[in-house]
Amino acid sequence: MAKLKVAIDISILGDRFDTVDPRHGIYNVTEEVLKEICKRQDIELTAIGLSGENALADSMKAFLYLESQTPQLSCSFRHTFRSNRSLTNLYTTVFRSMLPGGLDRWPRHSPRYVSLRIVRGLIHRMVYQYRVLNPRRVFDAKYFDVFHCPHLTLPLKELTGKVPRVITIYDLIPVVKPEFVTSGQVSLFKRSLARIDAATDCVVCISEFTKREFCEYTSMSPDRCFVAPLAAGPSFRRITDPEAIRNTRARYGIPEGNYFLSLAAPQPRKNLAHLIRSFFRLLEERRLSDTYLVLAGSKEQGWMSEEVFATAASSERFRSRLIFTGYVHDSDLPVLYSGAVAFLFPSLYEGFGLPVLEAMACGTAVIASNTTSLPEVVGEAGLLIDPVDVNELCAAMDKLLMNCEERDRLGRLGIARSSQFSWKRCADETAKAYHYAAGEKAKV
Repeated sequence: MAKLKVAIDISILGDRFDTVDPRHGIYNVTEEVLKEICKRQDIELTAIGLSGENALADSMKAFLYLESQTPQLSCSFRHTFRSNRSLTNLYTTVFRSMLPGGLDRWPRHSPRYVSLRIVRGLIHRMVYQYRVLNPRRVFDAKYFDVFHCPHLTLPLKELTGKVPRVITIYDLIPVVKPEFVTSGQVSLFKRSLARIDAATDCVVCISEFTKREFCEYTSMSPDRCFVAPLAAGPSFRRITDPEAIRNTRARYGIPEGNYFLSLAAPQPRKNLAHLIRSFFRLLEERRLSDTYLVLAGSKEQGWMSEEVFATAASSERFRSRLIFTGYVHDSDLPVLYSGAVAFLFPSLYEGFGLPVLEAMACGTAVIASNTTSLPEVVGEAGLLIDPVDVNELCAAMDKLLMNCEERDRLGRLGIARSSQFSWKRCADETAKAYHYAAGEKAKV
């Protein structure tokens, strides 16, 4: 049986792989799905860089991302700008030298170093400043059976041609809950959504909840919409080494004693102000002297967060019990999850809620909202609460803080529940969308 020829747009991976900024969310999902699809025997995968504002940079950065992978992925690459071989080789050399440390392999005053600096500056001016060189974007649809865009920037049909298209949708927050995002995010999402053809494109959603919302909003047939649940990676497991936990706590400024953990960038839908108010109330009612709330997450990735920090500063008596860690490195997350009394996630809206699954994989008891996608992720393995009810959240925190047996019971259930999710399963469900889309093309 002939392999299905699929082009997957990895522009988002190329755009950020060489940065030091935190890479989460859609970036990580795209990377995990790419790696799993590469293992399949029924699909011949070709990576491209098609989305974005600049044909040359998008394609080159995507190529350099693929080149950087160790071990190498069984995935070919095709550039999406028109150029002759010699010029493409020059572009590759120049863009490779732009990577962090790219010029460090040669002595600073060597001819190679100097010439690369000169050529790099010249190409940058010719392409971006004077626009004398302006590589034209091109996509050879005839080589592929399916095109997959795993992020929001779906190219126009004029570019992708008649090849069947699959796009991944993570949530519909900008159109169903615009108060949770900025006006710019709303505009961008609406433009992306308008490019989806409900009659001919196929969609992969990360939860049944997102599928229902998407089909209701766009009137797409549910037959064209597939659900590929996310997963916690293999590094998320129970950590019992007391020294590792002690050292990680010290690194993030977490004092001795019990702590609840929440992981979320400060933004409205994460409901952190409500969480802080509920925690302050618990401290007041229980007169707890050694219990903390650790709020992990990059402040730089948040927005509209004034209420969060105002609430944190509102209690002179208890504000020292809040620990804002900032960005937590991926390798430290399993330790922080494992050391917590419970993981708190009273989010108002989630397309999936991956931190909840990660916490459960680490055997940490979970308290999460009973809304949107979270019940289908948590199942019976955690405490589900009304995210706007202070009494429910306080009671749940109190229950797990005071009942070690209940914490252990939920921890065991969480590990079992999380094992039902895997990146292979996510890729398998994504592949079903590929085959459906290709089959629809064959009927025409």
